[in-house]
Amino acid sequence: MKTNTASLMARYLWLLNIISEAGERGLSREEINRKWEHCIYNEDHESEIPRKTFYNYKCEIESLFAITLDARRIDGHFRYRIADEDSLQVGQVKRLLLNSLSINEAVSRGGEFVDRILLEDIPSSGGSALGVIMQAIRASRALEIVHKSFKEGAEANVSVVYPYCLKLREQRWYVLAYKPSENDSRVYGLDRIGQCRILEEEFDAKRLKEYFRKEKKADTAADYFRDYYGVLIDETVPLMDVRVRVFTDKYVNYFRSLPLHSSQVEVAKSEKGPGNPEPFSDFVYHIHPTIDFTRKLLSYGQFVKVLSPAEYAAEVGGMVRLAAENYK
Repeated sequence: MKTNTASLMARYLWLLNIISEAGERGLSREEINRKWEHCIYNEDHESEIPRKTFYNYKCEIESLFAITLDARRIDGHFRYRIADEDSLQVGQVKRLLLNSLSINEAVSRGGEFVDRILLEDIPSSGGSALGVIMQAIRASRALEIVHKSFKEGAEANVSVVYPYCLKLREQRWYVLAYKPSENDSRVYGLDRIGQCRILEEEFDAKRLKEYFRKEKKADTAADYFRDYYGVLIDETVPLMDVRVRVFTDKYVNYFRSLPLHSSQVEVAKSEKGPGNPEPFSDFVYHIHPTIDFTRKLLSYGQFVKVLSPAEYAAEVGGMVRLAAENYK
């Protein structure tokens, strides 16, 4: 039976999932084949994954997801495991893929269970731009995009860019790209890209990476966003240590379980007791506090207070007072 692209992707995810679950010891070909016999994606009821097919799957997984399947000889048998399992990037990609796999399996089984999977809408995932950009990154090809800003009166602009990486943030996809006509980098929201097509022009991926390393002090794509809350990059906002106080155990636990930023450190806490009816914890962030970070802090209302730096605390306090005016 000829396997379509969707079925192949499901098989890649399945294989990645079972190898990941095996942990450090990994799985042998024999163990993988035993699992394959009962896999829902084994439409032809094969007793094993042919050696050449398995090798092709392995190569495609490594190429598509930048995850290396390492083969190590243990007890006389080659066992496959995910290399660099503990690295941050592998962990993030793996969680995304495994979540996708779980949902895909549930949908494949059908029935009323499908109606019990409620997902957030991601506006920019519906079009073709995401797939086109992924192809362009993989092939090191330039993109022509038609992009329109949310700024009032802004018109759609046609730009030629070299895509560097994709980033998912708060239900929206973004692409970080180098714009040769301006000799600078830009972040584009995919939901604001009206048209997107791959050009014949190729770019040197190594030179593009070197540009970000030298000009943006970013050895990796993740480094580019490291000191910011999201995708709003503003080099005019200085890098600083922001200290915030979070009140009540409920909100403190929210911050502990899902840090606002990778630099988050809990530096002080006060338990509830006599003379202290409201417990709190102080968290410090090493960050450029751009407006998206400020809005996030403000979304917690009276349960979060900026303590320092004094200038930033005053700025946030002013925004709170202006907001309160709207309710008078």
